[in-house]
Amino acid sequence: MSNRAASGGWVSLMDYASQNGVSLSTLRRYIKANKIEYKIENGRYLVYSGTEDMAPVSKTDGVLPFYQLQTDLMKAQKEIAELKTLIAFYEEQLPRHSLDQ
Repeated sequence: MSNRAASGGWVSLMDYASQNGVSLSTLRRYIKANKIEYKIENGRYLVYSGTEDMAPVSKTDGVLPFYQLQTDLMKAQKEIAELKTLIAFYEEQLPRHSLDQ
């Protein structure tokens, strides 16, 4: 057995997904974006299952960033609503000032 085979090797998407706790669709996105090493053999995608490709993903990974992004989005939406209100107010003021002069 070679060193490369001992530390990893070319495996099917299904095997890689189960070993690393990622979905097949995530692997396909990574392949499309060239984020992981892959090859096509006999019409099948194979990915290199080395120790450095991807860390196992737990279900809690990304939960805190998700909530942070959700909070940031809500703040931005409130700010946009306030700015729209200000724009409407100032647009109402423009005709009055131009008529008064």
